[in-house]
Amino acid sequence: MDQISRDNHYVPQTYLKQWSNNGLEVWSYRILVSHAKVPEWARHSIKQVAYLRNLYTEIVDGEEVDEFEKWLASEFENPFQESLRKVLKDNPLSSLDWERLASFLGAQDVRTLSSYVESTERWQKTLPELLQKTIKESVRRIENNENGDLDIESKSPTREGTPRLFEDLLEIETISSAESETGQGYIKAQITAGRKLWLQSQKLALTKTISALKNHKWCIVRPARGHQWFTSDHPVIKLNYYGEGNYDLKGGWGKKGGNIFLPISPKHLLFTEIGDDMPDRLTFSPAQTKQLQSLIAERAMRWIFADRPLKLVAKLRPRHVDPEAFKQERRELENWHEIHKKSES
Repeated sequence: MDQISRDNHYVPQTYLKQWSNNGLEVWSYRILVSHAKVPEWARHSIKQVAYLRNLYTEIVDGEEVDEFEKWLASEFENPFQESLRKVLKDNPLSSLDWERLASFLGAQDVRTLSSYVESTERWQKTLPELLQKTIKESVRRIENNENGDLDIESKSPTREGTPRLFEDLLEIETISSAESETGQGYIKAQITAGRKLWLQSQKLALTKTISALKNHKWCIVRPARGHQWFTSDHPVIKLNYYGEGNYDLKGGWGKKGGNIFLPISPKHLLFTEIGDDMPDRLTFSPAQTKQLQSLIAERAMRWIFADRPLKLVAKLRPRHVDPEAFKQERRELENWHEIHKKSES
């Protein structure tokens, strides 16, 4: 079998190179550090930041494959590069270019470690209700089955109505009264809320829901003179703004009035206000620039990246010094693949 790609960058190297002075390194600001003497800013190899070994590795028929990594590259990263070159040269953009930029933003929104953490937190709240509905539907089917056939696998609502997202993830088992210790039959359903579910949810979003992003009117925004855009390990911001000082970063891809933006170079930022007809290019005022810089820093999970050390970043997002939390997180990430491989098998 061909050697697979295991060092999976959840922020693509080609994207981070826009903040590199030599194409190899980027200035990095770490938010969680092991002790106070760690320098605020340091040069890091682009290959060694914003990645996790086997982040996207899948187990198919007992074999480890990197099809998801290849799919992200061919469908989102490579097309983005062609349109990005036009943006950097301030050339006019075609409708295809805008679609490519929006698609890259969508992929970047769902592929990060921050996305995984937020997805699992959401599933802990929503999946129990989904499983309960699945069980009730399965019971209804059995009760309406005149032949008494208890094979619900092929008739499960997840196979007929619920999206393919849950195929190979949802296990439904019928226990007959003869097999049960209590003498009563029952149905058991379970799903593993881990890497495999996360990858399949990304595929669903990036093949179906992505159309919402492509339909927005996008704009390339320059920062105010003397300012620049930096980026992070979760660079897509989805802003719900309710008034002065009242906002959240839990916006969706299609909520009217919401703002979605992504820095794509120190001087270029992809921006939309959903429902508005925006010009192709804008330059923000100093106040607007500072507001977006603050939101970019707030949305970061563990890393902020720039083409030079920026003093304002420490003011916008002070570091957190916690040796134990740092070690614990490192251990969890080092064991990522083994933990998920075991649960998936």
